[in-house]
Amino acid sequence: MTCHLDVLMYVLYSLTPCFYIFVGTANEQFEKLDLLHKNMEKQYSDLGEYFVFDPRKMSVEEFFGDLNTFKNMFQQAVKENQKRKEAEEKLKRAKLAREKAEKEKEEKLKKSQLLDINTEDDETGIMDGLLEALQSGAAFRRKRGPRQAANHRRAGHAVTNILAKELMQEDAPSSSKLPAKKKKSDEKVEPKLEGAESLEELLEATLSRSN
Repeated sequence: MTCHLDVLMYVLYSLTPCFYIFVGTANEQFEKLDLLHKNMEKQYSDLGEYFVFDPRKMSVEEFFGDLNTFKNMFQQAVKENQKRKEAEEKLKRAKLAREKAEKEKEEKLKKSQLLDINTEDDETGIMDGLLEALQSGAAFRRKRGPRQAANHRRAGHAVTNILAKELMQEDAPSSSKLPAKKKKSDEKVEPKLEGAESLEELLEATLSRSN
């Protein structure tokens, strides 16, 4: 029994330096850990003041869990707003393109109608001016020789006959128009009104054909 006690005392005595080393190292690490813990509590308290919550009632895990949830929801909202903005811009571009196409179509239609009106006015003005010139005798006021005067009178009568025929054909109903054979002797070469820029050119063309 005494022998065993001696052995135990010897072992404890030999381990004494190791215990001293362990205690010193453990104390140093504990002080560091305690300092970090106090620093963490202070920072968490500052977070409570910043986000306006009581650090004693809300744990660290609960706070950071709510913060992470808010971050995820915020990112999702940003993505949805971006998608909605892109959709609105797409609809706006489509609307502008449609309005532009409709405007161009209306402008083309207006130009076409204006061109038709101008063409009808030009044709009516040419016919009215020609009739007025023939009736007033303005087409025959230039001094010419006897032969030329006679030719011009014949040309004037020919043009008047052509205009009278055209007016009668326009007034007559379409059903009354029946095909009829013309004899070669009755056929007359009539001057075309198209392409005549003035009454003088029309008379010259009639004279050249009558000669």
